[in-house]
Amino acid sequence: KSLSVNSKGERSLIVESKLNRLPHDWTVKITSKYNTQYTGGGDTGLIDGIRGTTNFASGEWQGYQDQDFVATVDMQRETEIKSLGAGFLQVARSWIWMPTRIDFEVSSDNLNFRKVAEITTDVSPEDMEHRIRDYSQKITPTRARYVRVKAVNLGKIPAWHPGAGFEAFIFVDEIFID
Repeated sequence: KSLSVNSKGERSLIVESKLNRLPHDWTVKITSKYNTQYTGGGDTGLIDGIRGTTNFASGEWQGYQDQDFVATVDMQRETEIKSLGAGFLQVARSWIWMPTRIDFEVSSDNLNFRKVAEITTDVSPEDMEHRIRDYSQKITPTRARYVRVKAVNLGKIPAWHPGAGFEAFIFVDEIFID
């Protein structure tokens, strides 16, 4: 940190801030309900390009407990899509697991969707390390305006875990559309 000196010789810290501009004009409609402690910056936090760290309480992650994660991105216009993905966190000690599966669907009218990708996750529920994983998949190039993402929750915490019987969380920080 640096100091600034005014005309009276008084010193004060210089404050800096970082502003991030959204890389596009997309919007997001989240069907699921995120936990009020883990909002990740609200709906646009899923498409703002700001990534979370392995610290799940750092503010970039959205947390969903006792439900699947479902969100639809409106790209505002028909766009050619070649790959789809999303970023997730696992901190099993804190009841946060990777989804078991992630489905991606596309639509031109936000009514009729067709599945274009399905990803089975590969981090073991028993893995106790803090893990960030971006799952993405190339698809046959297709044109669409809307992309729906569904990440399937682990469900009940397994019997071997101290939180056994309670509901698991999914933590997501970004949706990728290329």
